[in-house]
Amino acid sequence: PFRLSTLGRLSLADAAGGEDPSLATRRRKLAVLVVLAVSRKPITRDALTELFWGDQAEERARHSLSDTLSHLRRVLGPDAIAARRADIALAKQTPLTVDIVELHAAAQAQQWGAVTALYAGPFLDGVHVPDSPRFDQWVTTQRATVERFFETACRHECARLAEAGAWQDCAALASRWLDR
Repeated sequence: PFRLSTLGRLSLADAAGGEDPSLATRRRKLAVLVVLAVSRKPITRDALTELFWGDQAEERARHSLSDTLSHLRRVLGPDAIAARRADIALAKQTPLTVDIVELHAAAQAQQWGAVTALYAGPFLDGVHVPDSPRFDQWVTTQRATVERFFETACRHECARLAEAGAWQDCAALASRWLDR
């Protein structure tokens, strides 16, 4: 199984915790994986090319998308990316966990301790796709949702920790909350 980290830093680690060196320096390819993993539903090829290569000619953008999908299949396995003529999706059986997906699930289940444990920093911190305001807008929306979940979790967890008299833990969490 693979672990995709999107909070605090962007990385893809294998089961042993090692990062794939071929993706470590190709942040746009990892960002495509993030979009597919977060959406968990098919995305049109046109939407992906616009999101990541909107400033390029259509043929070059489609080639870049195909190259990215091939690279992700080499790393994750040949069946990891389901591609139809018009749509692309992360295959359901792909052995991949994603921190932001786990954080969303924990927040919806009101598991505030899990939310604070999963939050390692802003969503896709420092990741930028040149000449792609749509990507920046998508990141900003996702980041705002994560920040809201983290603030709510901190409020609940600080209250719980204070009630339990766990002052050091409460102070540490409050410090994380205020420092972000």
